Amino acid sequence: MNKHVKLISPVVLATLSTLSFQVHAAGTAAGTTVTNTAILNYQINGVDQDAVEAQDVFNVDIKVDYALTRLLTTEPNQTSLEADNVTIAAVQITNDGNSPTSFTVSAANETGTTLDVNGTTYTDNIDTGTTYSYYVDDPINGTPGVLDAADTLLTGPTAEVLADETITVFVTVPKTEVDGADQDVALTSVTVNGVESTIDGTTYALDTGDGDPTNGSEDDAAIANGATTIEVVYADTGEDNQEVLTDALVLVFPNLEGLGNLTKESAVISDPLNGTDNPKAIPGAVVEYTITLTNTGTADATNVVITDAIPADTTYVADSLLVAMDGDTTPVVVDPAIASYDSGTDTVTVNLGTVDGDSDPANQETNVITFRVTID
Repeated sequence: MNKHVKLISPVVLATLSTLSFQVHAAGTAAGTTVTNTAILNYQINGVDQDAVEAQDVFNVDIKVDYALTRLLTTEPNQTSLEADNVTIAAVQITNDGNSPTSFTVSAANETGTTLDVNGTTYTDNIDTGTTYSYYVDDPINGTPGVLDAADTLLTGPTAEVLADETITVFVTVPKTEVDGADQDVALTSVTVNGVESTIDGTTYALDTGDGDPTNGSEDDAAIANGATTIEVVYADTGEDNQEVLTDALVLVFPNLEGLGNLTKESAVISDPLNGTDNPKAIPGAVVEYTITLTNTGTADATNVVITDAIPADTTYVADSLLVAMDGDTTPVVVDPAIASYDSGTDTVTVNLGTVDGDSDPANQETNVITFRVTID
């Protein structure tokens, strides 16, 4: 607190205060000069005398206070490793202090720990690599809350964040440093420290390593409440100029390769001797193939195409290709752009497009393809 007293009379009988300041949620802005003037009016033998003033001036100190919140409050971060950089944590830093403040951000694996997100417990079972990069979201030139090319890569502390303002920081690692299966979880702790505040052109270090968590000013030890310094006071949780938050990353992949995900069966429909009554696989018999595909993963599979070469010693039955997709259960004739038979290659091709996955098995998409052949 910068304090200066100007005494013009030893007796103070009346007081007038003049305050010029900017108010934030955390209170008056650091560096604001607060001036208080007492005015004495009196008479001698009924004659008015010159007014006498006593004045006190001090500066408002720096209150270091900030909070961390997860960008996604109701769900974890998710990835199918579709991007080169994977966001393993996304943290919002809100400056609740009374001065512009820059921050450092660092990350670490939280191996084997748990995190509750909106009532669901996530347990860390994989570690990511530690080639961390930190990006500050640019909500003006990019998409707010989404890591994109407009965001700023940090090479040191953040720019100073104004009082009452919030920034979002994305913590990423290269996708080559993430290895796991569908629904694996990586928990990452993010540590944030206040670094500097600039007030009226003067930059104040917020952590001088003097071991005093209630006062960051280097001058405090020598001159408590010094007349020429602005004090630095930690008001964050723990009053230690450090906040830590854990965020979760869940891997989400489609699953088309597991046991039972892709199946193929055949059934004899008719033969020349028995018709449809207990038909046998003899020459001239009609056989129906059924292909079933289910995505039991939690992510959608895209650009899904199934090809099936007509087996040797059989002939494709014209117009027998049927498909059930997008939630339908009964195979029907579909557009040739989706399902077709190529006589040149003797191949059936079905373009299923996107096959939905979901954490709820009831919402996992199943597709059915049928076609018929005649045994030569």
